[in-house]
Amino acid sequence: MSAQTVRVVELEKLLRRRKNLGWRLTYRYLTGRPLDGRTGYPYLRAGAGRWAGWQRQAYRLGVPTASALAAVYPDQAATTAGGVALVAAVKGRQRFVRRRFHRAYVAPTLAAVAPPLGLQTGVELHVDPSLGNLTPRLAKPLSPAEEAVRLWYGEHLEPVLRWLPEHLQRGAWALQRKAKPATDRLEMFRRPAPEYGPRIELAINTPYVTKEQRALVSSIISSKIPVSGLVESWDQVGPRVVARWTVRRRPPAQVGHERVVEQLPKLAEWEFYLGDGVGGQAVTISFRDDSPHIAVSAGTGAGKSVLAQLVAVQVLARGGRVVILDRKGSHRSLLGLPGVDYCTRPEQMHHALIRTEGIADERNTLALHEAEDWDPGPRTLVIAEELNATIGQLANWWAENRDKSDPKRSPAISALADLLFMGRSAKVNVIAIAQMLTARAIGGPEARENFGIRCLARYTANNWKMLVPEAAMPRASRTLGRWQIVIGGQSTEVQVAYLNKAQVRAIITPRVPDSPLTSDVPGDGDIMTLRDAVDAGVLPWSYDAAKKRLQRRVGTIPEPRGKRGNADLYARQDLAEWVGSAN
Repeated sequence: MSAQTVRVVELEKLLRRRKNLGWRLTYRYLTGRPLDGRTGYPYLRAGAGRWAGWQRQAYRLGVPTASALAAVYPDQAATTAGGVALVAAVKGRQRFVRRRFHRAYVAPTLAAVAPPLGLQTGVELHVDPSLGNLTPRLAKPLSPAEEAVRLWYGEHLEPVLRWLPEHLQRGAWALQRKAKPATDRLEMFRRPAPEYGPRIELAINTPYVTKEQRALVSSIISSKIPVSGLVESWDQVGPRVVARWTVRRRPPAQVGHERVVEQLPKLAEWEFYLGDGVGGQAVTISFRDDSPHIAVSAGTGAGKSVLAQLVAVQVLARGGRVVILDRKGSHRSLLGLPGVDYCTRPEQMHHALIRTEGIADERNTLALHEAEDWDPGPRTLVIAEELNATIGQLANWWAENRDKSDPKRSPAISALADLLFMGRSAKVNVIAIAQMLTARAIGGPEARENFGIRCLARYTANNWKMLVPEAAMPRASRTLGRWQIVIGGQSTEVQVAYLNKAQVRAIITPRVPDSPLTSDVPGDGDIMTLRDAVDAGVLPWSYDAAKKRLQRRVGTIPEPRGKRGNADLYARQDLAEWVGSAN
């Protein structure tokens, strides 16, 4: 083909292009495409340009249409233009606030996060303005002139600007109410989407982020976006990585008597209600499935006695017995109740522990000859308050009172250790309470391993690592009654239920257990000897002082109800009345 022929062909193509140029420009104009035919400008997103294709299309078609309508209907156009101006002013103000927010938080954080990840692009960050006090932190002190202008704006201009948007919103709400019957039916076709709520979300266009990079990104986020109490999660499944920081959901601020009464009928004999967790979900523990013993470690005033009392109330309400080793009187609401042995002195604690260990040993012996589901009788709960001091007091008392032929180690401390090793089948459970439950406080590291349920509040990092090193340590709460219940390395935040003295006694039905724990255990039930009453804490005096008061007939002397050997038996209620009249 000659050069002249090529020129003729090119000239024909150019003429055809010019002939169809008008149609091409019209098509591009109406569809929102670039008029010069450039590529890289998608319809649904901005791409290489400032606007997406649909935005250019709306502008190109909307402006001429609005101009034509304004020329035909000038009065209505003026009203509409005023409304549009008001809406634009409100939207402009919101956009100005968003730009300030973006400059203060989003842009600097992206600039800090991208280089460590080795990415200059492909990192997206969303920060919810409602988190914490991010938006209030942007406020600056106003001069007197600015305050005067803002006051005038709020009194005169703001009501006018907000009139139309508020009425439009009310109209939208009215339409939603009218359409609710139809929209409710459509809900069954809608796929549920995860609801994260206010959050910080970082999307990274890379398939994997190393552990070191995740730690660095987390440090940058916490430094550049000052919001506390967030829960961090990373999703690395798929072609890109998504990290989220969401607001930690908390248990209710308070749980009371009504909730306890509601939950008790739903529980088995070996289950115990502690309080409510996230979303008001009831949190229970099991002495059969989880562990037979509870370790409670917290600082002063955190509610250790409230937690132990809650479990004791449920034991007593089911006809069980409670042995309390307490020097400082933390459980006064349980004092004098049937089924409660309250020991305040070392000698009382000594005898009570040995007696309870004998009950557990006898039950374990009988269990060898019974079926697996054999019930040994009512449950016994031992509450050992302030073990850091109690163990030392028991050791000192034994050192002062033992004979030369007796073992050097306190039998009461040995009995407590034995209870920790054989409590499940005997239905004898221990709640060990201490500010820091060291191995020395409980009688050795082997004994401490028997606590499958561990409760911590107002803890330090050292205390957490000592008791539950296998669980991640959450931030300690300052809310009174807020505990971390750790079972099998899983920590659950719980608001423990609080009961006052009247509510405790309302829940417990005064009753004697259906059968004695053993036929020869002293102090069982409501009938006891004078020595048993002293050991159980029913009488606040020593045995010799009680005998002297009885001989001198001080107060309302109780009448004997029978005999055990040569010793007289007295009713617990009569002894309590004697104490009241003699003091």
